[in-house]
Amino acid sequence: MKIFRVLSVLFFVCFITAAVSAATSYDNPIEYISPVTSAVGGSHVTRNEGFSDLFNNPAGFKSAGEEISLAELNLGLKGPVFDIANMFVTGDYSNITTIFQGIYAGLDLLGPVSFGYVGNGLGFGILNSTVSSISSTGPLTVEVNTGEEITLSGGYAFRVPAGDPSIHTLDLGMLLKGTFRGTVSFEESVLNIMNVSVDSLLNADFDFMIGIGFDLGVRYTYKNVFTAGLTAHDIYSPSIHNLYTSTMSFASGSSPVSTTYGITPFRLDAGVMYSPDFSELNLFISSLKVYADYRDIFDFWLYPSQAVNPVLHLGIGTEVTLLEILKVRAGLNQGLFAAGLGLDLHYFTLNAAMFGTELSTEPGLHPVYNVQIGLEFRI
Repeated sequence: MKIFRVLSVLFFVCFITAAVSAATSYDNPIEYISPVTSAVGGSHVTRNEGFSDLFNNPAGFKSAGEEISLAELNLGLKGPVFDIANMFVTGDYSNITTIFQGIYAGLDLLGPVSFGYVGNGLGFGILNSTVSSISSTGPLTVEVNTGEEITLSGGYAFRVPAGDPSIHTLDLGMLLKGTFRGTVSFEESVLNIMNVSVDSLLNADFDFMIGIGFDLGVRYTYKNVFTAGLTAHDIYSPSIHNLYTSTMSFASGSSPVSTTYGITPFRLDAGVMYSPDFSELNLFISSLKVYADYRDIFDFWLYPSQAVNPVLHLGIGTEVTLLEILKVRAGLNQGLFAAGLGLDLHYFTLNAAMFGTELSTEPGLHPVYNVQIGLEFRI
């Protein structure tokens, strides 16, 4: 049996390595644009508070409380977006070259389609999101990217006997997901960026991607106080990219000019959670949860060209619920501070977060600061 287990692990590792090496490009993983997740230092494999944690760990579907997501609208701004907006509003373009020198800015939007359910071992969702960014590619050149993504996902979790259920609980889960993503990208001179129009976007190269994949997860809890989890994201998530000369060419049903294949890199995340019981203390603190994760454990081995400093893999966060309606969140992700608030108004919830992300492979070399606000309609 020991030899069989060792051979199984070796076969699995070789399978993932072969799949990664066969692809011509790496795809970005599915990103749930959420101020809830951003405020607690990123995603945590032990967090299962509801629909916002759909992609954290499918094993969490078993112990998560029932929640139906009717709609959601989350807006995220990153980089010096306020300086750019002020330039457009005032019409003063004298500092345009200074602002766009080495720039990385963007606007992300999740929703309004955000429908799904989590609880009783089930989890599924249908989401739409829009992502756009401007990044510097040269002294006076920027690259513009904008895209729309539709994600469908569904998973199931079940409990494995692990002794006294009041002391030990062990859950296993799997999540299947599919993605449709259309992206427009082009380069433009900083001096001509003001002349970019809708026609420029419609006539730029259009990449249409179709991807599938699945995640596996395990979650162990001891006395409802200590929890440990492990999630294997994108165990095998291949994709196909069809490149068209323009969006209009795609819409008219023309043949793509090229077809390539990609893959979302396999990612193994591990984490723990501490959640003491405040129910009998009758204080204004309803709950306290502390998270610590180490993400993408094997990046240095599976795809060394994309590997980053180990410090950037760490994620720490905490969430305190006050009087059952106000949530105070804080965290540390990629070596940068994060914080946020959540206000549960029964019919809807307001969330806000400010946090940093690191664009380089080393901590502190190219940080970008972000703001996200959101409105959730859940029952």
